[in-house]
Amino acid sequence: MLKYLRSSLIICGLLVVALAATKTPASGNAKTPGAPVNVQADSITFAVIGDYGRDTKQEDSVAKMVKSWNPDFIITVGDNNYSTGSASTIKNNIGKYYGDYIYNPDAKPEWQCHGKAEQQKQNRFFPAPGNHDNYSLPPLKPYLDYFTLPGDETNYDFTWGPVHFYSLNTGTDAKMTCCNSKVSGWLKDALSKDQKEFKIVYFHHPPFSSGEHGSSKDMRWPFKDWGVDAVLTGHEHFYAKATVKGSASPLYLICGNSGSDEHYPCNEHPLEKDKYDWFCDNVHFGAIKVTVTKHKAVFEYYAVEQPQYPLDVNVVNK
Repeated sequence: MLKYLRSSLIICGLLVVALAATKTPASGNAKTPGAPVNVQADSITFAVIGDYGRDTKQEDSVAKMVKSWNPDFIITVGDNNYSTGSASTIKNNIGKYYGDYIYNPDAKPEWQCHGKAEQQKQNRFFPAPGNHDNYSLPPLKPYLDYFTLPGDETNYDFTWGPVHFYSLNTGTDAKMTCCNSKVSGWLKDALSKDQKEFKIVYFHHPPFSSGEHGSSKDMRWPFKDWGVDAVLTGHEHFYAKATVKGSASPLYLICGNSGSDEHYPCNEHPLEKDKYDWFCDNVHFGAIKVTVTKHKAVFEYYAVEQPQYPLDVNVVNK
């Protein structure tokens, strides 16, 4: 039975389904854009960052901490490229800090990253778009031109070790319907066939938040019924955990303090105390380190100001 174990260290801190045609590769590109990612491993370590892409000293500090963990790969929960998702800022906001993890052979030559991921011909950076990425005209064009991702590159999935990941694009305002829309239908169907030990869904707008933006209620999809173990989001510039009282799953985490140089208030739009438990850190800048085996997933939140030990730990057991 699935259950969560909470640490006392809390301190106030396969196959990939393609949904659309893929991009045309650049001349000489040996890797097909949109190709499935299915990496076999008994255990994995990955990092979660969000609201990071602003080319700040805070982004630099978080990136150095994340890279010190030597993660297998990195996922993002949006706002990769402030402030308007522009082509003119994307290289400094993303590749400058995480180029070692990005394999983007179908990007134009001046955007291509030439670090370890390129040497290995294996992308290790899997973003979800945020509202600021969607502000570009046309929406997401620099984002899609820069990254080489599975499927249609906006709503896609991949597997790595014992985890199946699902990345969603919630647009500028997360006005997404469930459960008859194309994206929710794709996700529900894919999860119903999923045989991986763990299922993680990640996107930008949090379903439950007491922060400046408040809850994106349209994203309160029936993730528990669909077998999702964790929902990872950003948008609010802090780290937070929301727990639905009486429900053992999924785990809802917000990681929106990975580089933007401002914090949001934790209790601007309070959640109902009789329905939800809420923990929020809007003091530090940080990221989440996740270690997964076939029977356990450990989510550790670290702050750059205190990198020696996690400020919050959550464990999902199978």
